[in-house]
Amino acid sequence: MMKCIVIGAGPGGIVATKELLEKGISEVVCLEQAPGLGGVFSRSYDNLVLTSSVTFSMFSDFWVGEGKNHHFWTKEEAVAYWSSYAEHYSVNDHIRFGCKVESVSQGEDEVWEVRLADGESLSCTHLVVAIGNNNVPRFPSWKEEVTEIPCYHSREYTNAAPFKGKNVLMVGGGESGSDVAYEISQVANKSWVSLRETTGWIVPRKRGDHAADVSTHRGIWDLPREYGRKLSPFVLKLERGRKDPVFDALADLNEKVKSRNGIWGIFGTKTLALPKAIAHHGCKVVGAVTRVKEGGKTLETADGVVLEDLDAIVFSTGYLNRAEFMPEGLKACDPRSMYKHIFHPDYGDKLAWIGWARPGFGSQFPIMEMQARYCALLFNGDMKLPEKEEMIRVAKEDEAMYLEQFEENAARIRSLVDYHRYMNGMARIIGCYPPLRSYFFTHPKIWLHLMYGPTQATQFRLRGPGKKVKLAHEIIEKLPISTYNHIVKAGLRGRIYFGLRSLVPPFLRPAS
Repeated sequence: MMKCIVIGAGPGGIVATKELLEKGISEVVCLEQAPGLGGVFSRSYDNLVLTSSVTFSMFSDFWVGEGKNHHFWTKEEAVAYWSSYAEHYSVNDHIRFGCKVESVSQGEDEVWEVRLADGESLSCTHLVVAIGNNNVPRFPSWKEEVTEIPCYHSREYTNAAPFKGKNVLMVGGGESGSDVAYEISQVANKSWVSLRETTGWIVPRKRGDHAADVSTHRGIWDLPREYGRKLSPFVLKLERGRKDPVFDALADLNEKVKSRNGIWGIFGTKTLALPKAIAHHGCKVVGAVTRVKEGGKTLETADGVVLEDLDAIVFSTGYLNRAEFMPEGLKACDPRSMYKHIFHPDYGDKLAWIGWARPGFGSQFPIMEMQARYCALLFNGDMKLPEKEEMIRVAKEDEAMYLEQFEENAARIRSLVDYHRYMNGMARIIGCYPPLRSYFFTHPKIWLHLMYGPTQATQFRLRGPGKKVKLAHEIIEKLPISTYNHIVKAGLRGRIYFGLRSLVPPFLRPAS
């Protein structure tokens, strides 16, 4: 019997296996149905470029190489990095490729049995599900009425060649949807994007030669989330001031964001693809589809637009949180009902989901690593989960916090979390929250990186279980620091605002 079976050899499964091995848990196997590692990223569309920079996307203790701070990985480059990481930490010795999991069950002795498609069965005391939540496509209900033209999900999309010269509707405007819209708009006869409201808050990957997510730092993101109400119009004004048709399109879309907290009340769409499609390639934005006619050849939208002579529809409408091989009751788990989006209260530390917390801004890979570190500490007996009732209470408290911040977006996207809130919360549980106060006096240069460099994973290696202080110092000192830009200035204004506000009695403060 194995101590742990990890299902999936994408980034979540790789880092989970590595952390378990690093804690001395050698009886672990990682099962991957594909012939190589990389998960859904390795099978995505041809021109995929990650929307978080190399600096943010890297794991905490494996340097990406010199001169790449502001680079964004293609899918091939991301897989190459994960492959090097897996080789460096001897993870490959514990991966079995070509192993499709057929079913999972748990006996009365709490032992998991994992049955493979070839009939083989494996057993373990602890199970990690790291398949991500990009496996079961989600569609709007009206898709069933489309019978006369082909429909595709972005999961099936590879490139725009099949849509050349056609009239195409794209549904959804997240990051992959924006990329799909941009590619198709360049070759289609006519193209539209249907949005229920708008995209997430759009930001460019880069500002000049600098990765824009370098500004996802503590200098601004450690402020109360209500500051998004002041930050958002400030950012919009700057984008309008560029007098650039792409950024005008960006601002038009961002102005439609209805969340009370603006940029901090919705997920980020970190690409200019859709604004470019609108500004340069004639792509039109329409409302949600309300009526299907002629089997989908004609559609009516909520804003009164009639789309005629459609040839194809591409849905970039997300995914369901499902794992079909799991037992009934676990096939569809709500991440918000799980403790820290990882542990089902009924199963404790016997079952962990890694990769079901997706940040609005920031990167999902540091979150996966933090989750993996916590799992390794629990499985090794170094820490214990709270009692079931406490896990349920915390999950409800976290859900209420995210519903307050993200409103409808949190209710609809059950995996959506605030990167800084999530990482800081997990760091405090593990005991690896960076020593900001002491470093201000003892390591001021590193403190500057911690506060005004990207809040990526390495700063959580400075203390506590799994600390690697020397390596962390070496990496952090290589990371970029934000320029003295509008985000830094907004952060300083925010600190002054909340500092002065704290001096005013609550009953005298104006309503937010």
